[in-house]
Amino acid sequence: MQKSIGQKLRECREERNWTQQELADRLNVTRQAVSNWERDKTLPDVYMIREIAAIFDMTLDEYMENTKKAEVEMPKMPGRLTIGTIMQVILYLLLGGITGHLEVEILMEMVIISVLCQGFMHLMFSSSVKTGNFAMIAGFSSKVEYRIEEVKRVLIQMDKHTSCSAFGTVLLLAMCPFMGERQGEIVSICLLLAYSVDVSLALCLYNYRNIEKVLVKEMDQKMAKAGYISIGWFLGCVFVLIGVIFAKFEIDSIQNNSKEAMGYLGWIFLFLLVTMSELFYEQFRVKRIVEASKRYRPGIFFWLSTIGATGILTLIFFS
Repeated sequence: MQKSIGQKLRECREERNWTQQELADRLNVTRQAVSNWERDKTLPDVYMIREIAAIFDMTLDEYMENTKKAEVEMPKMPGRLTIGTIMQVILYLLLGGITGHLEVEILMEMVIISVLCQGFMHLMFSSSVKTGNFAMIAGFSSKVEYRIEEVKRVLIQMDKHTSCSAFGTVLLLAMCPFMGERQGEIVSICLLLAYSVDVSLALCLYNYRNIEKVLVKEMDQKMAKAGYISIGWFLGCVFVLIGVIFAKFEIDSIQNNSKEAMGYLGWIFLFLLVTMSELFYEQFRVKRIVEASKRYRPGIFFWLSTIGATGILTLIFFS
């Protein structure tokens, strides 16, 4: 027998152990309205039915047909790539030792990418997809309403991308010691920079392009989109800092871990202090402006931070 809209609504609500009042609060309606819908005394309009379906992580068709797509599951490919990347590190350790091309610096870079970056991210993403607990994911807030299945799909996309990126980077890093000393050093630095840029931009882009799919409420969508202005600014500043440091060290032939190199740590710390202060302040400011139904534009602190960061970079390069 075909179930009525009220019966479907009550069943979906009870599956989540929500009271009528809790559901009413999520839909911004009265408890009496929910009660009337469940008793088929009145019917929600088509826009409200779409909102109800979204609350229950269902499309409109799924809700009306009383069906639900299979739960999103973590594929095996990212895990296999992670194991493959670690195996590359072990293989390089063996072959490099046998042939005399084992370089500790390259080995450490491979371990950092394969274990601390790829391994950690895969465990974090896969755990979140399997358990539905997203507390470890940066930016996730218990105060924001999400479409959980869409969140899982985005995490799987991220996991696949970062796993492929790490696998390829570690493979190419393993070849650097077999090149000339100078050539191998330049190639390894370029690979590390490319990996850092790729992973950072990929995570941001996957997040940004899925904002409307993942977030239920329009207000949260607006806040998230506006917040990416300061996030993009911060990432751009960090990449410029890395480029300036690399150029400075190459031009002045400064050796890594030397006393002269350590002297730049203070400037780097000051730069990060300025840029991170701007990032946190603008994220806080975005929330206030969007909640006030105003259009977000970077404020004076944004531009002062830009001038300060530019000045620090200039001092680093010409000191």
